[in-house]
Amino acid sequence: MRILGGYGERVITPPFLGIMAGYDKRKSPAKGVHDDLYVKCLVFKKEEEIFVLFSLDVLGVDKKLVDEIKTQVKSLVNIPGEHILVCATHTHSGPSEIFWGKDNFNPEYWNFVVSQCKNSFEEALNDLKESALWYGKKEIYGIGSKRNAYSAERREEGIKCKFFEVRREKDEIAIVNFPCHLTVLDENNLYYSKDLVQGLKLELEENKIKKFVFINGAAGDISTRFYKKESTFEEAERLGRVLGKEILGERPRMKKIEINEPKWAKEIELLLKYKRNFSKEEKERKKAEILQILAQINDKRARRDLESALIVLERPDRDFSKIPEVIKRGEDFLKKIKISLWKMGDIVFVGVPFEIYYDTGLKIEKMVKEKYKKAVVLVLGYCGGYEGYIPPSENFSRISYEVIASPFEEDAEEEMLEALRKELN
Repeated sequence: MRILGGYGERVITPPFLGIMAGYDKRKSPAKGVHDDLYVKCLVFKKEEEIFVLFSLDVLGVDKKLVDEIKTQVKSLVNIPGEHILVCATHTHSGPSEIFWGKDNFNPEYWNFVVSQCKNSFEEALNDLKESALWYGKKEIYGIGSKRNAYSAERREEGIKCKFFEVRREKDEIAIVNFPCHLTVLDENNLYYSKDLVQGLKLELEENKIKKFVFINGAAGDISTRFYKKESTFEEAERLGRVLGKEILGERPRMKKIEINEPKWAKEIELLLKYKRNFSKEEKERKKAEILQILAQINDKRARRDLESALIVLERPDRDFSKIPEVIKRGEDFLKKIKISLWKMGDIVFVGVPFEIYYDTGLKIEKMVKEKYKKAVVLVLGYCGGYEGYIPPSENFSRISYEVIASPFEEDAEEEMLEALRKELN
């Protein structure tokens, strides 16, 4: 039975100049638009089953937004919610007014984004055409690396990029799954932008690929910090074009994938415990420890992680009572988390609402491939919610930005992996 693929997109750039998301140090509102932000929608249909994937050019998509987008999709077609994945590209040059419950939350803009997601889905439905899926992969060097690896030797490994082409009679849709913080542009940028994804877009378009979806991955500790030459739009474009050229260079070696049975989608639920707020004394001790380490580091790029950790320690204490859907048990606060699983033939999508480390993504891939030997595994970060960092437990033995910023106890990564392991077994 043939598979149909469809594509839709809509602009979601704010019609106002508001506060931007991604950096604590950035206080000034946006001054303008460098390149438009989009929602991209990809729809697959096989027989009577429909699978929908959204990717939004924003820092994150919280559960409130995800749930409403799913509601709007289900108002048009009768499909289960687990057949719908909503992801963020994690650009740090997008709007902050999208997050429900924040002081600067803008309901009009939020409704606009939801409406544009619905419109992009309708466009994708109307664009459904008979398709063939082709798959490629490449180890990418010179764009992203582990940002907390202070020695050059530890940064030498390539970062896995996986990509598909949905080939149709008259065009193709590219899907790019590459884990990397979109932070070429730093806190000094005051213009809305897709960051390096803009350069990727330009490179693909110049090679006649007009439709593409970027999906971030296990990017919690991956960034362009040690490879970007400067924090400019030109540099963001350069790195994006490098990624595009690497992908295009692999096209002759891409392999066709048949989407046969079985195909299914499900959600895995688990409870994670929030860590308590640091006391004033604990904050002061951690600040002193960070400053002691910083005194031994001269490379300003290597210093950035710990400088960011200092800023996190200045944030107000978390008010757990204001967290949507928080669960209180005695003195503890917990959050119900959903992990998304799709299986379409040999393609397995794993969507997590976290910033997970690159090595955590590799653990997930290994686990899935132990169950499904021929699986092509895509790990989707910032998917189905925006719950923050969950570093591996061994990383809690040293101070880092991600460890300080993580809202959960240090066993969160293992709890997530165990829930996935149980489902697969």
